[in-house]
Amino acid sequence: MAAVEALDTEVELISASILPAESLTSTDSGAWPRIVTVTNAESQRSLHIAVTDAYPLRGAVTIELKGNDVGRDEAAEWSAQIDAFLDEWDEGDGYPLYQMLTAHILPLLVPNWDALTTIQEQPSPPLGPTVAHHVLLTSHHLLSPTKRKDFISLASELSLTGFSKIGHPGIYYAIGHRDDLDEWLREVKSWNWLALRVRLGIEPLPEEALGGGRGSESGARGGKGRGDWDELEKISEALDWLKKRGREQLLLDIGIGGGGGGGGGE
Repeated sequence: MAAVEALDTEVELISASILPAESLTSTDSGAWPRIVTVTNAESQRSLHIAVTDAYPLRGAVTIELKGNDVGRDEAAEWSAQIDAFLDEWDEGDGYPLYQMLTAHILPLLVPNWDALTTIQEQPSPPLGPTVAHHVLLTSHHLLSPTKRKDFISLASELSLTGFSKIGHPGIYYAIGHRDDLDEWLREVKSWNWLALRVRLGIEPLPEEALGGGRGSESGARGGKGRGDWDELEKISEALDWLKKRGREQLLLDIGIGGGGGGGGGE
């Protein structure tokens, strides 16, 4: 039953992450194997995903790319590329199928996508220089599965990078375009919260590069990508996430981490 519920959640997240030209269909929940198909109307390519009841084990998932423009040799190349991506499968991830598809495989559906060229050459994102902004919120806790799922879905929809730290206290940090963060903040505030506080209002972040989210190389969401959101369990993980960007002081200054109180979760 746990596998069914987990996969249901991931299918919802994947559905929220696909592009306007893409559509998702799925067989019934609880019927194994679960077949999920994502089709791009522009490229006429589709991903066929089969999941058995051994999920989330790596061996429970098979993924195949099909399309009228995919010849036998190219199909073999795509298959090898998908297998290489699946070698990175992490069953310990909270949402392994969602993470795998949004990070690596959904971009294969985009017209004129050349996976090998993209991986080897890493072309610059199509967006011009734009000043990033960031925002930091805290709450008494984050336990609701619905809110946890909504954070991931919203980040994908608005092409945001950031994290939500679950448990007590709840910590939410997002980076993105100003307009997208405005919408994110309005939406999050509209949810039912205990002690939600804006610790850092939306402020410019000149040193942060924008346009590098998942799928940005193929022009997803106007070049902004599908977002890159992490769900963290410990305060120490939130500090490490920020420390990599030189911003751990954002939490230390409000007494979270470093022995300054602010709740458990270490």
